[in-house]
Amino acid sequence: MSIALSSGTLGSYITAVRDLLNQPDAANSFWSDQELTRYLNEAIRLYFLEVTNNNEGFWTKTADLNLVNGTETVALPSDCYQVKAVYMQVNQGYVVLPYRNAISESYSTQGGTDSNTYFPSYFFRDSSLVLRPTPAYSATGTLRVEYIYFPDVLMQSGDTMSNNMMPIFRQVIEMYAVYKAKMKESLVNGVNTAQLAKENLGDAYTQFKAVVQSRSKYPQFVKPWSAEGGL
Repeated sequence: MSIALSSGTLGSYITAVRDLLNQPDAANSFWSDQELTRYLNEAIRLYFLEVTNNNEGFWTKTADLNLVNGTETVALPSDCYQVKAVYMQVNQGYVVLPYRNAISESYSTQGGTDSNTYFPSYFFRDSSLVLRPTPAYSATGTLRVEYIYFPDVLMQSGDTMSNNMMPIFRQVIEMYAVYKAKMKESLVNGVNTAQLAKENLGDAYTQFKAVVQSRSKYPQFVKPWSAEGGL
């Protein structure tokens, strides 16, 4: 059975990082597995942002949400990072809804009474969509949201990352963990041992950025809230 180059478990990532640090035995090491796990998850969070800002399709899924009569807010999925599109189900498919943050304008609290007459705009409030006008009927699963979701935190040795990620992503997160480990060693010992790891991380990152920018990208998404990351 073939396995994607990007596939792997947290345990295999830690093994690769320890191999580069030349400390394969966690019981006799300057760095604990827990510490290396923290560095790996930090790298995933940082470079996940690079992927989603420069690429299309990774960490993307849909959710069908409910309308409630007289309620203007619809809670987004708990793992939602960035909304790409919101659709309303109609008889023959789905209609895309417009984003419109017009809080200085008046609005109606009585919208359409079915999916063929109700086509609201939306904006964000905390972790919810706000629909304007307010729906005047209830419906199950009629509001479809396509969104980018937060990557899972790797905790157990057998936990895995997305199998569909490009192989260079794995190399970058492993090199980031090596760099952070060597940076800690430098701070503790007062001698810079992190420079070579930093240079290798920079080379891997350059390749990684070129790869993610080579796939198609929609020009603009709407974010429920701002998020920043980077070295």
